[in-house]
Amino acid sequence: MSRAFFAARLRQRFAVQEQAGLALELCEVEQLTASLPGHEAFSLLFHGPRPILPQATYTLSTDDSGPLPIFLVPLSCVGEVVQYQAVFN
Repeated sequence: MSRAFFAARLRQRFAVQEQAGLALELCEVEQLTASLPGHEAFSLLFHGPRPILPQATYTLSTDDSGPLPIFLVPLSCVGEVVQYQAVFN
């Protein structure tokens, strides 16, 4: 998985396979400073509806990608919108 892969899918909805009918929208792809030379570091921000998913690894997919195991951390909740972050480093 690369930053470019996700940047090409910005604003797409990712189905959460562990939660039937739940999808998260990819809202932000941010470049981070890599801790090791030659490695890519980036973060993803997703928005989804309540209820809040606990911090865990979830299998996400889009119409044009296979299953992607991604560790999500809930960051905030404003009204009915929950924000999740995934960090790759």
